[in-house]
Amino acid sequence: MTTLTIDLADPEYRLNPWPKYEKLRERRVHYLPEATWDGHDLYVYACYDEVNEALRNKEVYSSHIQREGMLNVPMLVNRDAPEHTRLRKMANRAFNARLVRTLGDWVQDIVDELIADILAQPRVEFVEAFTTALPLRVVGGMLGVPLDRKAELRRWSQGVMDGFAVAAGMDPDLAPGYYEDVLEFSNYMDELASQRLGGPNRGDILGELVAQEETGEMTRDELVTMAWSFIAAGHETTMNLLGGGFKMLLEDDELAARLRERPEDTKEFIDEFLRLYSPTQWLLRRASRELRVGDVDIPAGGLIHVVIGSANRDENHFPDAARLDLDRHNKRDHLGFGAGPHFCPGAALSRLLAEHAFRSLYQVRHRFSLDPADPPRLRTRQGSFGYSYLPVLIDAKAAEPGA
Repeated sequence: MTTLTIDLADPEYRLNPWPKYEKLRERRVHYLPEATWDGHDLYVYACYDEVNEALRNKEVYSSHIQREGMLNVPMLVNRDAPEHTRLRKMANRAFNARLVRTLGDWVQDIVDELIADILAQPRVEFVEAFTTALPLRVVGGMLGVPLDRKAELRRWSQGVMDGFAVAAGMDPDLAPGYYEDVLEFSNYMDELASQRLGGPNRGDILGELVAQEETGEMTRDELVTMAWSFIAAGHETTMNLLGGGFKMLLEDDELAARLRERPEDTKEFIDEFLRLYSPTQWLLRRASRELRVGDVDIPAGGLIHVVIGSANRDENHFPDAARLDLDRHNKRDHLGFGAGPHFCPGAALSRLLAEHAFRSLYQVRHRFSLDPADPPRLRTRQGSFGYSYLPVLIDAKAAEPGA
């Protein structure tokens, strides 16, 4: 039964999806014939319970969306068990919590350097100067990419993100040149890995991946596509969290004052922001077998539009869901990092970067203001939510609060 339509390419659905989400949550599932860019039927889950189930139940819902063509490569996001289990185990060894815990001082040094550079200018575009620069500096460094390649790394990273978006259902015509950028990045990572063969393990991500290749646990193709995954895991969520979170701090004096006085609440801010403005708004799954959800029959192989951004605003799970509430008791139920076997491998790193960044920004927030003559702009890529352009003014003489 068709109850409404969704145009995945509609700017309104990308930039202001919340009214549509409210309508979607009126039913457990919607059937939309020929709704994808290439004419496939689509089944839509927008309520928390159905979205959570689709993310967690690997027996019923498949992540292997692209089964042919150039995107049918061994990526974590496009594989099911047992192949996904093997790849995820290798990813966890390379990108493990122990390694992330050792990065604090290094990350803080990068945060301090970036903020000092920004404060020396009267005006900056914050996405370029900070929200993109920080995760790329960190993840690029962990992959062994030297700083003098940072401009290329940003282009490659965008290509990787576009490739993941296409794999998750985005029209490839909306990302011209992404495949060439992914190929160039792949060739570069292949060169870096070759240079490391036979040498000592430096203890970074690339070193761990090369060590697994040398023992025969991983192929070179898997190593390269794993690097794609780390770029995506360390970049996308962090970039959108930092930009949107900082804009919120600039607009909400009460919130900024609380966090400056109680920086230990930063973890609460991160989780509640990710719930309210999930950087990944939706992704796709395929039904592994015939399903009946509500009054809708979904065939085996049916394509399911899993709307994380809507689930995180479901009033049945998060009362008063459209309001940011740092004291919300179940905020950590959010699905901003996904759930189940495909829970974001970069979640620990994203939290680390955001916590160091926000704690440092609280102290200088009074020097910043949004540029009233040049409003921020949201990203227009399908499936993501965050700021692509955030110009801010800097007042070097601004007095600290209470001074």
